[in-house]
Amino acid sequence: MIKGIIFDLDDTLTIHEKIYNKEYIRISQEISKNIIDKNTLEIIIKKINEIGSIKYFKKYLDAKFGGRDILWGDIGGSGEVNEFISTSYNIIRTEIWKEITKNILGINNINISEISNNHIHNMWEMIEAYDDVIPVLLKLKRLKLAVLTNGMAIHQRRKLAKSGLLYFFSGKNRQILTSSEIKFGKPFPHGYEIIIKNFKLSKNEILMVGDRPEGDILGANKLGIKSVYINRENENISNNEFRPTYEINSMYELLEIIATVSYTHLTLPTKA
Repeated sequence: MIKGIIFDLDDTLTIHEKIYNKEYIRISQEISKNIIDKNTLEIIIKKINEIGSIKYFKKYLDAKFGGRDILWGDIGGSGEVNEFISTSYNIIRTEIWKEITKNILGINNINISEISNNHIHNMWEMIEAYDDVIPVLLKLKRLKLAVLTNGMAIHQRRKLAKSGLLYFFSGKNRQILTSSEIKFGKPFPHGYEIIIKNFKLSKNEILMVGDRPEGDILGANKLGIKSVYINRENENISNNEFRPTYEINSMYELLEIIATVSYTHLTLPTKA
């Protein structure tokens, strides 16, 4: 019987990946007054990783996030990774934006603080939950629910709040755990094990739901936890290590899986 569910956050519960490139294109066009091409976008993304991840964050890459998250994320929280970010985020953000504006876009004498602040504002404006998430979470309130997410402590919790999901993961039999708090992201086992222990459940009583085969699904598979791959973009999995126990295209299908595995009846929400 399924008694608990661990959810990934980004691109599982909230729209995430699509907003990055959209915002880089928008802010680059605003700065340069020209439409940037795909090659320039790729150069910008590569530079963000080179500075924010490899140069400054290399020691903490096992936390499975880096430059682009630090560029717009909220600082704060306990632990070594969060403390490092709290003292370094201004240096990282300033260097990244200077490199992008001056050396990639060829623009001098620009207000870096204004660019950085606009980027942060615009990213937050685009954060929202998928339409199928809240109706399904309303049906799952009797279960123990957790979010296990690669990212910064305060930043990821703010995403939950901004998207209207924090309520579902707050209080008794609820947990939010970020990789910055434990120094290890998925697929490392640390986060899964902490949640299972705190919920006092066995591995066969837990489902892991996520959109990243190489992270969410692999981590669960290695621990012998049933995994659910939410494949909203109908992508193919070529690596057998990444193959999930179940694959779904909509969060509504999760209710059907839980009902089958647990031999219980859950009324499906009406799809919009």
